Amino acid sequence: MRPHHIKSPVQYTGLRVGLPAGAVAPALHRLAVVSNHYLPPRRPPSFGSNLPLRDVLCCQSSRSSSELNPWHQSSDIPACGRNVRQHLVALGLSLVMTLSPALCAFNPAAAQQLPVMDFAVATLARSTGNPDAEVSVQLEESLMQALRQIEATIDSVVTVLSNSIPGFVTASSAAGAQPDVEAESAVNLVQEVYELVADNYLDARSGGFDPLRWEQLKDQALQQPLRDSPAAYRAIREMLAKGTSDPYTRFITPEEFESMRKYDVTGVGLHLGTGEEFVRKTGLRLPPGHDESEEGIWVVGMILGSPAQTAGVEQGDQLLGIDEMQVDGQSPFQAASAISGGDAEPDTISEPTVRLKVRKRNGSEKALAVNRPVKKIMSPVEAYLDDRGSRKVGMIRLSGFNARAQQDVAQAVKALTKQGASEFTLDVRDNRGGLYQEGAEVAKLFLEDGATVVVTEGRGHVRNKPLLAHGPALTRAPLTVLINQQSASASEIFAGAVRDNCRAVLVGKRTFGKGLIQSVYELSDGSGMVITNGKYLTPALTDIDREGIAPDFKQQPSPEAAASRLNACLVPTKASA
Repeated sequence: MRPHHIKSPVQYTGLRVGLPAGAVAPALHRLAVVSNHYLPPRRPPSFGSNLPLRDVLCCQSSRSSSELNPWHQSSDIPACGRNVRQHLVALGLSLVMTLSPALCAFNPAAAQQLPVMDFAVATLARSTGNPDAEVSVQLEESLMQALRQIEATIDSVVTVLSNSIPGFVTASSAAGAQPDVEAESAVNLVQEVYELVADNYLDARSGGFDPLRWEQLKDQALQQPLRDSPAAYRAIREMLAKGTSDPYTRFITPEEFESMRKYDVTGVGLHLGTGEEFVRKTGLRLPPGHDESEEGIWVVGMILGSPAQTAGVEQGDQLLGIDEMQVDGQSPFQAASAISGGDAEPDTISEPTVRLKVRKRNGSEKALAVNRPVKKIMSPVEAYLDDRGSRKVGMIRLSGFNARAQQDVAQAVKALTKQGASEFTLDVRDNRGGLYQEGAEVAKLFLEDGATVVVTEGRGHVRNKPLLAHGPALTRAPLTVLINQQSASASEIFAGAVRDNCRAVLVGKRTFGKGLIQSVYELSDGSGMVITNGKYLTPALTDIDREGIAPDFKQQPSPEAAASRLNACLVPTKASA
């Protein structure tokens, strides 16, 4: 096998991959563990009785192809186009519209003859009994998988055309790329993806993943003439469509990977973790004299070319201080927030640098000045005091779990407490999640020291060390959490943590049921892989995935009913976690 093409030995820091002896392997970078950025788009309540399904899928108008294309990033889309973008059935058509936008834009009658149209209508009718009905969670994911199959089929056709039509010009060759270099890079890319999936993928839903079949698909892909990166991308997507049944495990282009950098909690490209997390996620050992059970914050990985890497931070460094502040006793997430300037006011962070003190693997200590980009993160929190006469309820609406969620929820609780709030209602309805760490950190605000927040399970049903709360709860006032079928992922982690610890009652509808863990890996050409490699369990070891979390009450209970429910609740023992 040819060695992987890398630009320099220090460019790739993060998770290692196993290669045959003698091969040169870039240490693939692990960006972060994220929980729900790959959920299906939020679905509309219904199509509306006056808008037939076929009209929704193929807007019968003279709109531009960008408005018709559900992949188009603009949110300012007319009503018909917005319905297209929000519904997963339309995603299947996006491929057809991308290849031939004129079909829908100028000849809707012809477009309605497409097999995918019949598939979409028939699938909806079978599953709901009504083509205009709301799509179920299972159907959303089935359609995502169907989309992957359609995409892979089209990729296969394009590959055949590119290899058989004389003079077929790819984007890279048109740009003047050197054929030999491009071909070698393409082969290496397929090999990287094969090894990442083989070493890390968790078939969490028992979809029948077969390692031997996965190897066969890799061999088939490498037998093709992979002339450039687009050819490798097509081969990889086909491998994933045929080899995995998980709609969340996917390949992302360099452009898509670049847009995901907004989920970097530190803002400078660092992925921090405990010693146990460092060993488990990288496969490396801690420096001599350190044990993974001891406290400490370690650099698990970083983004290539990030401010942290440029300043000299390396994988395996131990973080000792931030701007003259020692990090003893802090969690990795608290340190990441401090590095980002997360507690600063106002929204815009203007301090140009953050000073980090690190201990290198050889034992030497260094002070590094890291440039911190100016950023602005919108608050996901809205809060007000609901005066109900004898009861004053602090109402907190949390729309997402971004890097400000924990900070802003804490500020809201403190402000409402000063205003006289004696109980709280935290609303995570229609909150599709965000950063897993923020979901856990928000839960910690309401939990006592030592309480289990979440348990993760990896390959072989191996349960990792549970995440625990540290320090006293911010408030002990009664708590109600509002949930519905669109509360997903980080919202479910939060809801499960406060409910299982008998800290809150859940009111509303059963949650979405997204309990899988995805990790993001950067590949050698700047593209990436999103791979399911674990699942979340609540402190009572309830499997969130697909089942969701059932509410305690469908309607707002009386204070007496809520108190009765909590009094009958049993906190899971540490042994069961």
